Amino acid sequence: MTTDVRKTFVDAGYIAIGLGVMGFQQAQERGRDLRTRAGEVTHRVEHCIAERIREVENFVAEGGRQVDRRARLARQRAEDQARATVARATDIRSEVTKRVDPVVAQVQAQVSELPERVVQAMEPVAARVREFAGSAA
Repeated sequence: MTTDVRKTFVDAGYIAIGLGVMGFQQAQERGRDLRTRAGEVTHRVEHCIAERIREVENFVAEGGRQVDRRARLARQRAEDQARATVARATDIRSEVTKRVDPVVAQVQAQVSELPERVVQAMEPVAARVREFAGSAA
């Protein structure tokens, strides 16, 4: 009977060791599977990220091209508007000069005649004053 108990314990020990070895091997196999799957997922994620980076770079590049195109168009419009404004200002200056120069000449002529007119207007008054002054003396 002691031999039977002893043999039972030894057999149980071998079974336990065998189960432990099998469990260890199964854990190793699952670890390899997980590493393989993790590698595949990592590869897919890296590929997806690389694709998104390319999309963003293309989007940014296209946006830059659009900004450049719009900036050139805005600059051209501003230059055209500035040229048109300068041309219009030159036309207005010419028109004002044509209209103002004769008026200035006319005003200058009238101003130069003003002292003579004042003297002519004052002559009768001065004569009358002399008359009164002569009769009063």
